[in-house]
Amino acid sequence: MKHYEIADKDCEPFKKAMADQAWQITHQDVGQTELLAYGYVIAWEKEGHKVLMQYADRQGQVQANLEISPAVYDEIITTVNELS
Repeated sequence: MKHYEIADKDCEPFKKAMADQAWQITHQDVGQTELLAYGYVIAWEKEGHKVLMQYADRQGQVQANLEISPAVYDEIITTVNELS
């Protein structure tokens, strides 16, 4: 898996783009991660390839990362770049 940090402002549009491109959500978990913190994990799969988004908001400090199957890394990065 390859890693990529995604901007907070791109997270919601990225989730929509993944749905538009027929990526299927295979796992989703959301909740409070620690005191005054919120986070979620979403896993998508398409044709045996996987993308995982991990999002955490700790009192306004947001960190979001993607873990991407190497074979679709360029495709996913293109999707992220088209969001801006």
